[in-house]
Amino acid sequence: MDNANPQSPAPTGPSQDAPGLPTIPNGWYGQPPPSQSYLPYHPAPKAPRAPMSGRARLVWALVVLIAIAACVWLFLVGQLFTFMQIGIVFVPLAGLAALAYVGARTPAASIAAYILLFFVGIGVVLNSLTYILFGFVKDWTKFNALLSNPVGVDRSTILDIFAPNTGPGLLWGLLLLFLAALLSAAMLLRPVRKAVSRIMPIDPDNFVHKIALSILTLILLTSFIPLIVLGGTPPLLTLVNGAGNSSLNSALSVGPESLVYQFIWTIPAAFIAAGWPIARTLQAALVRLGFVRPTPTQVIFGLAFGLALAAIAAFVIDPAINWIWQTIGWPTTDSAAFNKLLTNLVTPLGAVLIGVTAGVGEEMAVRGLLQPRIGLIASNLVFTSLHAFQYGLDALLSVFIIGLILGIIRARSNTTTSAIVHGVYDFALVMSSIIFVSQ
Repeated sequence: MDNANPQSPAPTGPSQDAPGLPTIPNGWYGQPPPSQSYLPYHPAPKAPRAPMSGRARLVWALVVLIAIAACVWLFLVGQLFTFMQIGIVFVPLAGLAALAYVGARTPAASIAAYILLFFVGIGVVLNSLTYILFGFVKDWTKFNALLSNPVGVDRSTILDIFAPNTGPGLLWGLLLLFLAALLSAAMLLRPVRKAVSRIMPIDPDNFVHKIALSILTLILLTSFIPLIVLGGTPPLLTLVNGAGNSSLNSALSVGPESLVYQFIWTIPAAFIAAGWPIARTLQAALVRLGFVRPTPTQVIFGLAFGLALAAIAAFVIDPAINWIWQTIGWPTTDSAAFNKLLTNLVTPLGAVLIGVTAGVGEEMAVRGLLQPRIGLIASNLVFTSLHAFQYGLDALLSVFIIGLILGIIRARSNTTTSAIVHGVYDFALVMSSIIFVSQ
């Protein structure tokens, strides 16, 4: 996320015509060589944007028509509400990015960006607080009744619903959320960003970087807080175990359509966050995100390494982490609850959908958008935090390790290659799970 000359795509590292995976000189991957786009950002001189061509107008008209047709179809099949509900997560973030780009040039838009940042931040904090509250529910039957009829509930009923330590737990959670909000707000101060720029390739004077760093800090910290407050128990798995056969459990179960809708929202949001169409053309945004045409060598590498990585994770990384956790006596992720959460996706179709949506969507958002601007470690922490609602600390460590490997691949090639590896990795894991269950 940064300002850019719309007619001059930012450098993105190795040429897409390179014969293979080029080698990085010795050094930290967060600070790659000058041939890549991970250097501290220096905006190019502004250039007037060329008027929209007739071909571009035609493309935009087709996009609008397709979007309208899709909304009509979703309405007819009764899925429009679900689609829009998933979009609630992405639209504010995309809007914040768009306002940040405009706000870099217009004072009024910068004020609007600050206002939207405030309300998006409130939403992020409330989301985390809600998961904390759910984690303290002890009687899900009464809780479901409370959700269906919240009027006239007395104090004794509330005490029966929640665990005795709910009060202290909520206070602890509120304190941590307050500290997270303070750190997020601190990123708006230039001296803080100047200090951060020593370890991240950001520009402390770039307005887009300022807004992005603030909201990313909040998302990163608040995603881990429910896991901390609940003693290492993932809140989503607590919901799955407690909801039983209720409508809440049905709503929690992830279906193929949910993955597709999330993917549909993720792609345009990532492009907007990369500066399209305000600061970059579509082609320049693709280059900024690292989604370039891979070489045949990179495609073969992605397919082979994705399969190898799945085998390494299943037979080496996960068993080793599990052994360490059990030896120390720490709780591990409830695999039964996690399988229940994804039960509708443990199919060949689900394996394909997970491979495509996670491979392309997550790599575009994390390795393509974030890594060139906040570095390998910070972007991978954000990637790991996005899994903290359904994974325990043991599984999160595995996610972090896999994310590091994907980040190194992106740094040494492009996002397209890391997306192939990620997609094949997820596909192979789901398919192996299907084969294991069938036996």
